[in-house]
Amino acid sequence: MIFDFEESVGVWFDYPGGGRVQLRVPTVEDYLRIEKESNENRPYLHEVEGKQPQILNYKIPDQAKASALLDDCTILAWEDFFDKNEKPIPCNAKTKTALMRMKDSTFRDFVNEKLKALGIAEKAEKEESEKNSDPSQSGKPA
Repeated sequence: MIFDFEESVGVWFDYPGGGRVQLRVPTVEDYLRIEKESNENRPYLHEVEGKQPQILNYKIPDQAKASALLDDCTILAWEDFFDKNEKPIPCNAKTKTALMRMKDSTFRDFVNEKLKALGIAEKAEKEESEKNSDPSQSGKPA
């Protein structure tokens, strides 16, 4: 089995109507980091009659923050995106979130569709790689 520890650099997609977007599928590490950064731990005193009180943590999730962090790690870059005054839109966390939250869902739908396609392609590539590395599937004696 071959393991690739290099981080995905993303894939460029032409955006309908002009421009292009570089996207990547989030990793398990990304999801763990997002969960950690978007949950607030609040301690509380847990008391049960007849037992010692305990200080426990209660996680308070911030879905908006988690979503913004996910947008930031999956959208790597874009080119030739302009605002209504024809000024280039910088690709940063704030503008990624703004584009993903617009009332017009065209950009959000595009990103979600391409991320789904990337996920399917990565899964197929992994399965093919595993199949090719399995000596019992090659037709050759092991």
